[in-house]
Amino acid sequence: MPAADFIKRDLEDIEKCDVLIAYMPKLSAGTCMELFYAKMRGKKTICICKIKNPSPWITTHSDIILRRIEELESALKAITSQ
Repeated sequence: MPAADFIKRDLEDIEKCDVLIAYMPKLSAGTCMELFYAKMRGKKTICICKIKNPSPWITTHSDIILRRIEELESALKAITSQ
């Protein structure tokens, strides 16, 4: 799939979602862009981030930052009840 089509599909998926869940075990430019885009579109965001001292771009565009995927269920309940 051409890169432009891949990105277009990702952005369309973000448009359709209520909550973006970003899994970031290591720094990813694409995932950072998805977080940014989701927040600019008014979406709720949860980032599962194992990076020590994540960038302000990650922390600013994440409503909730988790260290472990096991915390996701309770975070989803919290964010969807707001």
